[in-house]
Amino acid sequence: MAETVHNKSRAEARAWWGLMALGGFVVVLACRVLLPHRSHAETQPSALATKSEEHEEHEERAASVQQDNPATAFEPSDWSLRPVALIYLAIPVLLVVSCFVLIAAYPNALPDVDRTLRIAPPGPRLQTDAAGDLQKFRAGEERRLNTYYWIDKQKGIVHIPIEQAMKKLATTGAPGFPKGQGQQ
Repeated sequence: MAETVHNKSRAEARAWWGLMALGGFVVVLACRVLLPHRSHAETQPSALATKSEEHEEHEERAASVQQDNPATAFEPSDWSLRPVALIYLAIPVLLVVSCFVLIAAYPNALPDVDRTLRIAPPGPRLQTDAAGDLQKFRAGEERRLNTYYWIDKQKGIVHIPIEQAMKKLATTGAPGFPKGQGQQ
């Protein structure tokens, strides 16, 4: 028993290390893609451009684009499309990878899903034939809606079928309500 627990904890530790390595790889990959790349010459202090030179380059680029298409106006300080597209692609990948990470982190969670009732609850079982009871109920309701019967014989109140009652109401109208166009 103690050996199986020990082996299980070792397997979980290996899974965690694997997941951490995968996460590190994803972070390094994201940094390589999203951060701007600089050549060795650009990192040398003598080769670094001053702020005014960068500003001039930026204005020259914007002017060349304006010359190509003078009707086009744009914000030259906008993000490039590459990081936006990569983030757009990274989100679904992250969601899929996180599902597998959760499955690996909690291996006993999936078999827990089956929640069928395995034993009958203790008695009394009041409704033993649910389908039959429903059929009897609906038959009684249909009979009640579609037949004539006395509600109060002494006062002369009779129940009439629903179809006939709707036709009568449509032709005569309801007492106390204004009459419709066809009822006048």
